[in-house]
Amino acid sequence: MPDILTHDFFARDVADRAKAELPLATLDERDAFLLGSQGPDPLFYIKLYPLMAKWAQLGSLMHDKRPASLLAAMREAVDRLPKREKDVGAAYLAGFSCHWLLDSTVHPFVNAWARSLTHAGVPGLGPECAGKVHMEVERDLDEAVLYRKTAKTIAEYRPFANTLHASRQVLAIIDKIYFYAALWTYDKPVDPTTFSASVSCYRTMLRLLYATRDQHRSVIASLERAVTGAPYSTYSALSHRVRASASSEFDNAEHRAWTNPETGAVSRDSFEDLYDRALDRAPSVVSAVLSRDFGDDASRALTGDLNFEGAPAASDAPVA
Repeated sequence: MPDILTHDFFARDVADRAKAELPLATLDERDAFLLGSQGPDPLFYIKLYPLMAKWAQLGSLMHDKRPASLLAAMREAVDRLPKREKDVGAAYLAGFSCHWLLDSTVHPFVNAWARSLTHAGVPGLGPECAGKVHMEVERDLDEAVLYRKTAKTIAEYRPFANTLHASRQVLAIIDKIYFYAALWTYDKPVDPTTFSASVSCYRTMLRLLYATRDQHRSVIASLERAVTGAPYSTYSALSHRVRASASSEFDNAEHRAWTNPETGAVSRDSFEDLYDRALDRAPSVVSAVLSRDFGDDASRALTGDLNFEGAPAASDAPVA
């Protein structure tokens, strides 16, 4: 994923650009759309809730497997909602499709950075650290996006206060979409409150991650490393820093060549190029998923069977 704030600002940009395709008539619909822009990411944080931690695997399934079937199933689930819930459900689906769009466009770039840094021969920074490096790259870009969009840092723009808004009623509607999408796409019957529980856990994690002093972050990161024995801290990789800069050392503003790890394609695109490309495409993606004839064939045409990593993943790919 690009990080939480990048997805949120991307969705806000889409909402401004795609007003004709995306009529968000109520606050609930807007909240659902912005929450949808976080895609399946909240599912990763349900691990905070031990009784439901087993459903965290659904996040990985949605990111990696059967992307076209997933969007088509979510659309069918929206169509089967009661009439009074359809508009909120459709808004969520539109936001979810924007998450897929930004992820599949930007992830090859982030993964190229992760591969480059973990294959550079630096002692203690081998391929096993790719996940942590991935998170570090995304967090750095997220900080830059925040400052570019608002001229604020997290000292003034708190992630836990400005994202993941949704009422219990909205979350209950989205829970239904996840239940049926998981069942129809992956043959996985999940707890009917899986998504709303995940969002609650994600909100909690954002508060736990929030720190505006480097000393605070360093102490927590040191404690984590001492407890886990790992050389790098997940807390440090995920928590935003107070950084008043609209640029990132990973934004490739110099347009240096990089290689897509999945396809081998070489590109000189910067992060901003990729963000703008996804934004240009967003109105047509939103229009497609909200059209009445959106089904399996239309979804395959839309996604090209690229998953959230921007990697080929056929709709009939086996699920473990």
